Amino acid sequence: MAKLKLDSDPEPEVFLIAISSHVNDYRICWSLNNSLGLDLCRRDEDIEGQGPERMARFSAFDHREEESQATITLVSNHAPEGVLVADQRQADYFLLVDEACSLRPDEALERVKMAEFVLTAFTLDITNIKGAYKLLE
Repeated sequence: MAKLKLDSDPEPEVFLIAISSHVNDYRICWSLNNSLGLDLCRRDEDIEGQGPERMARFSAFDHREEESQATITLVSNHAPEGVLVADQRQADYFLLVDEACSLRPDEALERVKMAEFVLTAFTLDITNIKGAYKLLE
């Protein structure tokens, strides 16, 4: 009898920038829109995750490039009910950028760091983050 080997889940085709900021989601969204030339708009439905006592809701904002149809998403990591990605508590927001996007990773990082209200920003390897699948919802 032949044995079949299942491949692991495919790696997401995005790069991830973690952002630390002391402002609300709509202010950092406005700042990134200005700095990166985006039009991030809030989703109708938030991302849900289990908090310590009840379900937590994390805001998400999306932008789609017209030419490449690439998606850029800003996701809040903190809510009053908990943290979305507990391994990365120091990050207040995550910016997921589709690799098909016209922004290159190093250029995007520099422009995010220059945005108003951003205290610091750094890239993360999404394949090494426990619970990163929550960001892809």
